Amino acid sequence: MGFVFVSGRRSLDFAGTRKWRRSDAPEEQLLSPADLSAWVEAAGLLDAAPAFGESDLRAAIDLREAVYRTASARLDDRRPEQGDVTLLNDHASRPGLVPTLLPDGSTRRSGSTGELLATLAADLLDLLAAPARVKRCANTECTRLYVDTSRAENRQWCGMSECGNRAKVRAYRRRHSEK
Repeated sequence: MGFVFVSGRRSLDFAGTRKWRRSDAPEEQLLSPADLSAWVEAAGLLDAAPAFGESDLRAAIDLREAVYRTASARLDDRRPEQGDVTLLNDHASRPGLVPTLLPDGSTRRSGSTGELLATLAADLLDLLAAPARVKRCANTECTRLYVDTSRAENRQWCGMSECGNRAKVRAYRRRHSEK
């Protein structure tokens, strides 16, 4: 599974596990509890994910969709859906993941499903409380959201490896076909 971490915040990267949302065939990356475990470990949130079950996967996807709809509502100057507000606040109010310092000086990252979801919900609420520049990818087919931390605040693409590179290749081909 090729997870991408280009959004600048884990909550937005999590929302990005459903790709190409506007297409006829969106790409779902969280098809099983094992996929959720793989994402959590790839994101660096836990050293070893707990044994997620189907109910954990459903709860995670419900939260993911609330994250995406709420961030999108902010971008569109709309109010978020009340159900999403309730879900996000409920999760964010719970204890989140806490790393542990071990006697040898190393750290361990572990936690439960509830702590994971609390951490992701709180991350979004923290992001929305700050004057961060959340944007949509300029690729009209892409539905990824990201934080623009560029000095000039002019980042256009979710990431250069996917959408930015594709756009540059299209522009190059267009310029050279006109000659």
